[in-house]
Amino acid sequence: MRDRWKHCGDAVRRLCLPCLPAFPVQFEWCGLRGRWLRGNFMQSNPIVIAAIGLALAAQAYAQEDAVVVTGTRFPETRLEHPIGVTVITRAQIANGTATSLPELLSRYAGINVRNNTGSPDVAIDLRGFGASGDQNALVLLDGQRLNDIELTPVRWSAIPLDAIERVEIQRGGGAVLYGGGATGGTINIITRSPIAGAKSADVSLSQGSYNTNELQAAFNLAGNDTGFSLSANQHDSDNYRVNNRLEQGSLIGDLRWTGDRAGLVFKFGLDNQSLRLPGARSAAQFESDPRGTATPNDYSARDGTQATLSGRYAFDAAEFAVDLSYRDTKRIGFFDDYSGFGFSTFTDTHAKVWSLTPRLKLPYRMLGRDNVLIFGIDADAWDYRGLRAARFELLGAPQVDLAATQKDRAYYAQNHIAVSAATKLTLGARLQQVEIAANDRANPAGYANATQQRSPRAWELALRHNFDAALALYGKLGASYRVATVDEIYNQFGGPVFDSIVTPLEPQTSRDYEIGLEYRGVTGRLRASLYRMDLRNEIHFNALTFTNMNLSPTRREGLELEGSRKLGERVELFASYTRARAVFREGVYVDALTGGSVDLAGKNVPLVPRNSAKLGLNWRPAEKTRLSAAIAYVGKQYFDNDQANTYPGQMPSFVTVDARLIRAFGPWTISAAANNLTDKKYYTYAIRNAAGTSFNAYPMAGRNFLLSAAYRWK
Repeated sequence: MRDRWKHCGDAVRRLCLPCLPAFPVQFEWCGLRGRWLRGNFMQSNPIVIAAIGLALAAQAYAQEDAVVVTGTRFPETRLEHPIGVTVITRAQIANGTATSLPELLSRYAGINVRNNTGSPDVAIDLRGFGASGDQNALVLLDGQRLNDIELTPVRWSAIPLDAIERVEIQRGGGAVLYGGGATGGTINIITRSPIAGAKSADVSLSQGSYNTNELQAAFNLAGNDTGFSLSANQHDSDNYRVNNRLEQGSLIGDLRWTGDRAGLVFKFGLDNQSLRLPGARSAAQFESDPRGTATPNDYSARDGTQATLSGRYAFDAAEFAVDLSYRDTKRIGFFDDYSGFGFSTFTDTHAKVWSLTPRLKLPYRMLGRDNVLIFGIDADAWDYRGLRAARFELLGAPQVDLAATQKDRAYYAQNHIAVSAATKLTLGARLQQVEIAANDRANPAGYANATQQRSPRAWELALRHNFDAALALYGKLGASYRVATVDEIYNQFGGPVFDSIVTPLEPQTSRDYEIGLEYRGVTGRLRASLYRMDLRNEIHFNALTFTNMNLSPTRREGLELEGSRKLGERVELFASYTRARAVFREGVYVDALTGGSVDLAGKNVPLVPRNSAKLGLNWRPAEKTRLSAAIAYVGKQYFDNDQANTYPGQMPSFVTVDARLIRAFGPWTISAAANNLTDKKYYTYAIRNAAGTSFNAYPMAGRNFLLSAAYRWK
């Protein structure tokens, strides 16, 4: 099952014979025209209709002076950038119902979350990429890339919510400034910084269902020019499933000096995780015993270190910034053999990367127009080592000894032009040179060693026009790309004699289009957008041949609505709705059941819900009391490995309800959170078997509670 894929890479996932798929798919942009809107669109669940009504009634809650750095890699106000960026503020995080970062992100349009490992580090999917969603969503921590060159999810659990100042979401954007993997969009997580002149400390303790315990602490000490902040977190839980015990800790620090023209910041982080892996449940097991496990001996562990030194200097007419960062991640995992054929696997991987990112911001005037030019260079060097053996004791003579390197060097430029006081134009381009080398030193065959050099490109053209202070229209088009990970070019059993082989893949490319409308007022906001992405050489795992491959052309398109509205001084409503389609434009593949070829043009890509919606409420019944509630609806989607759409049925839709009550008493804050209040029995990921007769799924937690108490010293 794919529960093993994300922790041990392709070697184990190629052993998962029951997971054979049927294959690819396609569809037309006309789906967004009137016929589609009048037909399937309005036949959705009633909660979808309600979400649309609320969103259309919304007007704008986002502050116009909210600082955004994702759009230019320099601090700017939101209105200076032509592409719509959603900013989740610290206040919204503190007053919402979410207890984790992925849960917070899932409240917003165009973002889907799925758990296909039993890990808290779930997959995030922006704009419908299905099983490869987390490889097409670029995640940044304070502007530094968190995505690895392995098939592993982002380490969300290493970033506690209390350490976050804000989150910036740029859907379908970021490729010019940040490089590969941003086709679905870019998520930039900005951690808390020392507050000038402030001295404070916070401690919170939480206890909840499934023997969950969490301790968090934060410290802030700053003068006028220097400051230091530190956040620590320890989380332990048995979790909903059997054999799913989690123990993890994290530490995030920020030390900075700021002058009139210059500044220097050192940020660092440590994290560790120990996790038992419960595996998937069959359809019958999901009905009879969703909390059980068939993999009682499987586990994984992780240790991570990261550090970034950032400097800036403001000249009279320009601003220069540079980051030097280092990240080191070690992972182990054990996946026992329960079939009796001796296919147990122990994995030990170590990946580290150095990055250097100098950049210059230059305001200037040309032809009577104000311009801002951003120019930068990104250089990074990856070093990867992966060992695999049947057991830990056998790592001295491993079955796999994979050594890989990846070197990237990119040049980018982005220019913002004030065409008029109300209209701004953005032009940008990026050229990246990628050199990848991989060698399985446990296999002397020449095909177990390969190198590849490619020069993928990205570009963008975006226009924003403000009709007045509140209403704006924007449009953009561009190109983005993704480079295959080490796990995607390596196949432990793909060689001529069932041995290992390294097969470089072509970079995935996409042509991207979007048009949107934003309204921001005193009492609410609204964002509505239509998008389309036409992809070539999409990187995909073919479970029939146990290889990764470049797909035939695919397409993603959809509609996103997102808004909020304040009802007086004490009540705020918010809602989001996503209508998404992901299809294969062309392609013929072998059917897993019959062995015959199937034309998948126009078929749906698995794991992409057609409709999803969220409704929420923030209510302040008293001065120091807040009540938050959220209802989330996720529509039907095709099972993983059902590319031909032949399985009789789809993953069922589901609705979940969460709530949180917060009360302040002087320096104390007490909160009680309840998730899945209706005790809904559901799953966010499932994969059909090879015969197409059943499926395996990862059950999500039932009704659960978390009680927290926090104390703040000033």
